[in-house]
Amino acid sequence: MKLFRLVIPKFPYFNVYSRIKMPPRGAVSVATTVNSLGEFKVEIIDENNFSGPLDHNLIQKERPADAVGLYGGLTSTIPRLYEVASFYQGLGVPTVAGGNHINACVEEALSSGVDVVIMGEGEYTLPEAVKAIFYGKDLSAVSGICFKKGNQTVYTKRRPPIQDLDSLPYPDFSLIRDLQSRIMLIPLGRTRGCNFVCEFCAVNQHLGHTRSSSPGYVMEEIVRLVEKGYRNFFFTDDNFAQDRDTTAELCKMIAEYKRKTGKNLSFCVQVRADVAKDKEILELMREADVEILCIGYESPIEEDLKNMKKGLNLQKLDEYTQTLKKYGFYIHGMFILGYPTFKDSRCKLNISMAERVERFWQFIKRNDLDTVQIVKPVPLPGTGLEKKLKDENRLYPVNLVDYSKYDGNWLCFEPDADIDPHDFLYQTEKLVKKFYNLWIFPKLLYQVPLYPLEVGIRFLGAFFKELRAGKRDSLGSLLAKSFSQAKRQAWMKFRNLRLRLGGRIILEKWKQDFAKENFLSTLEKARAELKKTPQSQAVPEVVKCTD
Repeated sequence: MKLFRLVIPKFPYFNVYSRIKMPPRGAVSVATTVNSLGEFKVEIIDENNFSGPLDHNLIQKERPADAVGLYGGLTSTIPRLYEVASFYQGLGVPTVAGGNHINACVEEALSSGVDVVIMGEGEYTLPEAVKAIFYGKDLSAVSGICFKKGNQTVYTKRRPPIQDLDSLPYPDFSLIRDLQSRIMLIPLGRTRGCNFVCEFCAVNQHLGHTRSSSPGYVMEEIVRLVEKGYRNFFFTDDNFAQDRDTTAELCKMIAEYKRKTGKNLSFCVQVRADVAKDKEILELMREADVEILCIGYESPIEEDLKNMKKGLNLQKLDEYTQTLKKYGFYIHGMFILGYPTFKDSRCKLNISMAERVERFWQFIKRNDLDTVQIVKPVPLPGTGLEKKLKDENRLYPVNLVDYSKYDGNWLCFEPDADIDPHDFLYQTEKLVKKFYNLWIFPKLLYQVPLYPLEVGIRFLGAFFKELRAGKRDSLGSLLAKSFSQAKRQAWMKFRNLRLRLGGRIILEKWKQDFAKENFLSTLEKARAELKKTPQSQAVPEVVKCTD
């Protein structure tokens, strides 16, 4: 029986996902559809969680693959993807790749070791392409792919987005071989696509408007995974609450399942801050044990929000965040620092990087965010951001600042005229270090022995508060509710200190990678290349913001 191998390329630098073991759901999903044919053996190698040596020569000798797929959803892993693809292509093994980056750079992929490109979603397309490859059939008959035929690039008939997501088999995570450590977070997917058009994001362009699985379909997958011993889940939906009614129904199902089984589950979801407007959804999410909200604030600067087409303002962000905090969610704030302005931008900023950093810090502090992720703008291929930077000749040459730097930690473009790139790098690190600071460690040590005492004090406070409120619950119910509340509040404090210490460790390890790269020298070379362009293409002057 022929073997199809899917490779998830390794991250080029240390990051938070180097510690949190969670495979990309899309990659596992498409491999599962090939496996469901029952005609071939299928295996997945996640290079970020692989127990053996990442030597594909040895891997191929041990278990020769007849075709290899590669996951190209993350631009930062593309150099590694092309390296692996070229290796297998050199052995005469057909290679297939898909994902956001590959779809945006078809010609690049087809000249870098990839034989067939899967356009858009791959659950229906990949099995047909693999069958055509293994049985020697004409690839032109497979919809939704691109390939080379002589010197010509062949684009087959476009395949529309999958509408019936319930028709897809559940991703089979057991296909991932030789795991170095157990999967920590299981990725769940309820919706695909996005109805918003943020110019730095490729989701809408790649996956179109939002489509949803039925709540029953998602609930069945959760039950199956819980029965296998998993308790912690991450919804990969870009906006968990986007399809409001099915979100509510799913949360009710999860809450009912928890009541019947007594299982303790934990869910992390991505939402927009304006979910705070829907109090019923917030209550249902809490009942369903949605613990962590990952919110793409992007920026606490009004001009940035308008330029990004975020559809929110600073006052609303503050208001919504305070509401979400009252409901007891952990808030993970995601930010983009130093967003560029362009000739057609509605607003131009005339403030220093230091002032921008201060505005970010004040927002984080006054809203008491639990954890944060602060990145630089990433000009992902195919996005409006990349196009604008190219049009104004501000994108650093890829031969100098290559795709491995497209993870948000490096500077990949020329900032606005009033921002020095070196200061950009310095100020970004300064902001991250201010949040993930070294004083966390002694605070954590101090908190450990005081944890039982804090639980006790909070328990008494919560209990007497319930009594004063005149609650008619039984004494046992009041005691249980007060203890649960006290335990959660005390744990939240301990948990945040622990995570902030972990964040500082990640930062220090990344700084080691930065030092090895001699990036500042590379940066100057990249800037020198841009200066060779005509003056007419230079960065526009700063002007005042207009509504």
